[in-house]
Amino acid sequence: MVTHWSNHWDNLPHNETHFTKGMLKQGMTIDRIRENTPTIFIKVNKQTKTPEKAWEGNVYNFRVEENRIFFKVKINKEIPIPPEYSNYLEGWYIEGVEKIPIEAINYPPFIYILNTTNNYEEFERYTHSLLKLLGIHQIFRYEKQRGQPDGFFKFGNLAVIYDTTLESNFQKTKETQIKNFTNLLKAGSLKYMDRTIDISNCNKQVWIITRGTLRTLERVDDITIKEVPIFEIIKVYLERLQKTMDETELENRLRNL
Repeated sequence: MVTHWSNHWDNLPHNETHFTKGMLKQGMTIDRIRENTPTIFIKVNKQTKTPEKAWEGNVYNFRVEENRIFFKVKINKEIPIPPEYSNYLEGWYIEGVEKIPIEAINYPPFIYILNTTNNYEEFERYTHSLLKLLGIHQIFRYEKQRGQPDGFFKFGNLAVIYDTTLESNFQKTKETQIKNFTNLLKAGSLKYMDRTIDISNCNKQVWIITRGTLRTLERVDDITIKEVPIFEIIKVYLERLQKTMDETELENRLRNL
């Protein structure tokens, strides 16, 4: 995505901007838009149109209003300006699979499904797979029951009840469920089939796993309720691949998401 506009891309108010439909370039169309698509952002000089800076990140929370496409931006890091994009005009482009960064070799195929699916059952199923891939072995997935979370896990001294959603306005629709999850944690133990897992001395959290923004929603007594974007969990997975991270470090990393 290329533009000369001020505050792009690393200083956007509320992390949101928009492009007009006329800025869709080289085969990019509305129906190709996918939540949390990996994106390279380029800021060009207004007069000379030469690139000044570039960043790597994701785009999400799309909405289309008449001729404009609104979306949010998640910047992961600043990168050197890719020379293959140095002559791109301002606009929004789509690249073929040959342009996928070399880091993509580290991704199991289901991670791409997590980034693009509009099927909530797929999103829930592969979120569970990703959490297991991190090395969380004491993790339990509920079959769909009304009011139940998608699952819970205990890792070291961290106990998390989690629920997944593709909704952006989930706080309203899940208000009662979140209260129920909080009460489950307050009980001091969690039950799964014929097992009872003691969590009385654990750090207790509720995660609503989305493709949105990392944030703390509220605290109820000693329980923290958070929105945890799936790409933050993917980031932890990549960190485990790239460096040595023992169980204590992983527990702290998860606790502090």
